[in-house]
Amino acid sequence: MVIQCDGSIRNEIRTESVPVRIVASEGVTGAENLLVAKPGAVTFHSNGFTQFEKAGSWVLLDFGRELCGGIRMLTRSAELPSHWRLTFGESVGEALSSIDEKNATNHHAMRDFDVYTPNMSDQSFGQTGFRFLRIELLSERFVIVQSILASSVLPAFDREATIVTNDTLLNDILNTAAYTLKLCLQNGFVWDGIKRDRTVWCGDLHPELRTSLYLLSATPNMKRAIGFLADSTKADVWMNEIPSYSAWWVVNLCDYCEYTDDRAFFDQYSDYARRVIAHISAYVEDNGDFDFPVGRPYFLDWSTADHPEAQAGVAALFMMMAEKFLAWEDNADCRRILTLLAKYCEWDTSLKPVRAFQILAGRECADDAAMLQQNGAGGFSTFMAYYILTALAKTGGTDMLDMIKSYYGAMLSCGATSFWEDFDMDWLPGSGRIDELPQEGVKDIHGDYGKHCYQQLRHSLCHGWSSGVYAFVVEYILGVHVADGGKTVTFAPHALGLTDIDATIPMPCGDLKVCLHDGEWRITAPEGTVVK
Repeated sequence: MVIQCDGSIRNEIRTESVPVRIVASEGVTGAENLLVAKPGAVTFHSNGFTQFEKAGSWVLLDFGRELCGGIRMLTRSAELPSHWRLTFGESVGEALSSIDEKNATNHHAMRDFDVYTPNMSDQSFGQTGFRFLRIELLSERFVIVQSILASSVLPAFDREATIVTNDTLLNDILNTAAYTLKLCLQNGFVWDGIKRDRTVWCGDLHPELRTSLYLLSATPNMKRAIGFLADSTKADVWMNEIPSYSAWWVVNLCDYCEYTDDRAFFDQYSDYARRVIAHISAYVEDNGDFDFPVGRPYFLDWSTADHPEAQAGVAALFMMMAEKFLAWEDNADCRRILTLLAKYCEWDTSLKPVRAFQILAGRECADDAAMLQQNGAGGFSTFMAYYILTALAKTGGTDMLDMIKSYYGAMLSCGATSFWEDFDMDWLPGSGRIDELPQEGVKDIHGDYGKHCYQQLRHSLCHGWSSGVYAFVVEYILGVHVADGGKTVTFAPHALGLTDIDATIPMPCGDLKVCLHDGEWRITAPEGTVVK
């Protein structure tokens, strides 16, 4: 239990783990001893020590999966103090990089820095997202190391959803999505990333919110994140300095309150929401044209950034915002937005994310499913995948499970243990795995790709927004939509070729159980829940 800065209490699970693999080493004797768990205090007598022989000796460790935290070193030094360089990485390539090499950075979290250890030392260092660590001795004299442990933090919650199907790849995808989201629930808030973007981003929050509600029910992290964004941003200032993110804030508020039936929370921020909506409406002209005096006025997501067709996607997002708020109360600005921006739903576009938002805003066209299914998961991004899949489901599409397995399975095939800030299927051919040493003639899928703010090694390999596939599986395959704090559940499942499913979904009022066996769906709800 830890006291948080706002006075509330949060539960955390803190774990320490030994490396699972020595990726490479030089000038280190007994490196394999680092893979063995030892007593948690520095000892004088042991046959299981590791010795760094001289300046320039190094070892590259693999801790087996993405972690949020740092390391703990237990050492005995011949020279006081001993000088080390620590380089953390979400991939082997990143752990081998120096700052500015392939755009490697210390932005948002320190991942490449020097430290010192005294004799008979038990010291902790680092706070970032990582799986790999390269540790190099910079001092001239040898140093004996007893242990190098990864020290990581995960939030602790009383209940967590479980979904097990007959498809092992889908199970791995769901477990990875859940783990990605939990890693990003840090310090009582919702970070978008644990290496980078260690703060609350309002648009990014929405797929994280959808996943969190069905994975963990109504966590305090989500409510706190929504309130924090409003409390720290004036209603006439764009959320996270992005106009569309102000609309996302209203969407997040409405979705959270629909699920939880937390009318008091809605009432607390309803006036703020009205002012946000009015601020957006003021930029919409009577002919439906709109523009904003910012660098990227039509920012929907990075995959469509700077593309003129993205304006239609932003318009559709504004319409979604208006529809959701009108479900709570009448609002003239919302009705005006719906009327004036409807024309953008008819725009032609080659961009799947834009078409997905047009569909979610009400577009109906016979060729929509074919357009979204063209080239399979081509045109996906890890943020937009949830919306493309949801829109495709709305059109009656049938390829969603294949797309999920192709797209998210590709990241797993590259060694991912959490889902990334972005991934493009075009990156896959000729690329190596993130857990392998760089090889001549093999592309570095972490260090050679990425664009916009996530070029090369600055790219985050654990981003909460990429967890949205979990929410899609609950909402469409299980067919579960929770409202009124769990007092009302809509149930409309779609097997998509799966034959066996056992799922438990936590709701505020109790657990919901859904299963599919022998071609028959069954749902068991807590007493007092109405299933429609």
